[in-house]
Amino acid sequence: MFPVKSVLICICIIINAFTNGGYQTPASNVDNKPNYSEFKKGVEHTKSVLIRHPANDIRNYLFKLIDDDIYNYWAGTPWNFYGATRQPKTGNIACGYFVTNTLSDLGFKINRIDLAEAASAKMIKKLCVEIKSFTTIDKLNSYLAKQPINSIFIIGLDFHTGYIIKTATNTYFFHSYYKKNEGVIKEKTDTSRALNASKFFMIGSLTANTGLLRKWVANKPVM
Repeated sequence: MFPVKSVLICICIIINAFTNGGYQTPASNVDNKPNYSEFKKGVEHTKSVLIRHPANDIRNYLFKLIDDDIYNYWAGTPWNFYGATRQPKTGNIACGYFVTNTLSDLGFKINRIDLAEAASAKMIKKLCVEIKSFTTIDKLNSYLAKQPINSIFIIGLDFHTGYIIKTATNTYFFHSYYKKNEGVIKEKTDTSRALNASKFFMIGSLTANTGLLRKWVANKPVM
């Protein structure tokens, strides 16, 4: 249980931070970040605060979670074709399971196993809006250059999947990389080995899906 005084202080901090456009999650602000279980509990609490907030506040919070916290916890977790670990830096994680497990850990009510083991197009169509397909990386990069900052996308390649993160300064491919079992990395899209090796790209916006965001903070299943 959280003490009432602590909860009220936490709510005030969150509201002020979102108003100023500078919300940072605990894992981004402290060197000794909480363990993963405590982090997930904190996410659930913040989601309950955001239910009555504008969609843009929810969008910014999800962006920070994936860009900062999920990266900080999961970076370096090794890849394996059958990897499905639920604990970062323990065991192995396949590319599809990396996306669905982390979304599930953030509280999205999804069928993570079904979506992880299906073609990435199924996951993208289930979770994203503004879905586009491209046959060259130049066309993909041109599309991404026009997208709003602080956006999270899911992308499917020939035989791979992951997040695309558009920040104020750059665009990144955040994924569990299969080459030499390298695992979870975040790399610039223009120099990404996996992106440059692909001949097909399907991409959809996660953060632009307002209906999904509302279901997320309300703990409603994604139908």
